[in-house]
Amino acid sequence: MSMHPTAYDFSGRVALVTGATGGLGPAVVHAFIEAGAVVVGISSRMDAEREGAIRSLLDSTGNTRLSLVALDATNEASVAQVVADTRAAQGHLDLLVNGIGGFHGGEPVTQTPLETWEHMLALNLRPTFLFSKYAARAMADQNWGRIINLSSRAARSGRKNAAAYATAKSAVVTLTEAQADELRDVGVTVNAILPSIIDTPANRTAMPAADTSRWPTAEQVARVVLFLASDDAGLISGASIPVYGRA
Repeated sequence: MSMHPTAYDFSGRVALVTGATGGLGPAVVHAFIEAGAVVVGISSRMDAEREGAIRSLLDSTGNTRLSLVALDATNEASVAQVVADTRAAQGHLDLLVNGIGGFHGGEPVTQTPLETWEHMLALNLRPTFLFSKYAARAMADQNWGRIINLSSRAARSGRKNAAAYATAKSAVVTLTEAQADELRDVGVTVNAILPSIIDTPANRTAMPAADTSRWPTAEQVARVVLFLASDDAGLISGASIPVYGRA
């Protein structure tokens, strides 16, 4: 995976990246490592293949600044513990990227099973809430921090036959705005990114006839994450940034 040379320097910064082994996560991890950060990657689905894939993106130097943790990100005690462990090991926690999520669609509201509704809320909203809850405490203590939440274009449009997913992603936007207001006076910004369909192997498989040249790449979305995590974005909080490409 090739990346453009970074314009940002995150040396000395510690980042928690959830969904680290998903479609977008490896690009975000790689971008932060390349920019000098220490990264703790969180995955709900860690196995040898996923761990090998993400480590293959990094050179030997980068690997010394990357740790990967498998946990149930919907479990509050587990999330609280990994945030505490990161803070204890590194001395601080500066950046949080909430990337855990997943899509299910295809049915109108009248045909959506309750289990699907609850699963979409649990997967797309609960980990973001939990990690934001505990990371924000550490960031407020040091009067500096960046929380970046991955929502979706579906939070604003394109909701037909995907109400459960769209509702969860809309809730991520509302959570972003509420927490931005709460943290405005303590040097912590909270923003959301709303990608359209990201060009990932899974999405290509799911939509083989699509014009993938119109989709934003994972690397392009990761660059937006880096900007929002940087000092340049220090005056931006409570924003929802559309990253649609030409889709």
